[in-house]
Amino acid sequence: MSSIAVISHKSVAHELGLLQEWADARGHSINRFFREDEWNEEVILSADLVIAMGSPNSVATGFVHESADREIALMQKRIAQAESLFGICYGAQALAVALGGEVTRRQSANTGFKKITLHEDSIDAGGWALWHEDMVEPTSLNRLPEAEVVASDAGAVIAFRQGSAWGVQFHPEVDGDGLGRMLSAIGISAATWADAVATMKVDEGGHRARAFALFDTVSGL
Repeated sequence: MSSIAVISHKSVAHELGLLQEWADARGHSINRFFREDEWNEEVILSADLVIAMGSPNSVATGFVHESADREIALMQKRIAQAESLFGICYGAQALAVALGGEVTRRQSANTGFKKITLHEDSIDAGGWALWHEDMVEPTSLNRLPEAEVVASDAGAVIAFRQGSAWGVQFHPEVDGDGLGRMLSAIGISAATWADAVATMKVDEGGHRARAFALFDTVSGL
């Protein structure tokens, strides 16, 4: 049985959804670690896979949350281990900074359940659930000799990797209802996200299959 350490908040962007279903189906165990608590770094770093989930916090230039340094430092230690690391949304942005990239604040949020532009075929084009105000700057990753931009959308890096570390800006872990609950938790009205959730629900089976395939790819398990 492989072990997975998941870092998240306790009540925002915390639902594991399809990620939990995938872990159960593959026989992996998940241990939860919360940003609101103290961590035992050695326990997290001993896991076969470390996953950092989304957050309303920011690592964007000029908007960096005071809690970000601890998570970025942990990621840098994980990168040095050359062991599997996966960042989702904010987790991907923190990973980009840990690698030496830059995250900036968009002029307008990039939202919806849609296909992304692939630069190679290691993942599926989607649809995927996108809802982000901050973005990983493509030029900042292009300057890193070992980093690879896997997909983009609306001028932002949407998926990238360096060695065994992967980041995706979209939310593969949520189904339509989970996306609605996540956005409601950060104060976004149902009228704003209803169309995206409805579109996502039409493709529930396809999204689940894509998510499982993505988790298989990025986990290395």
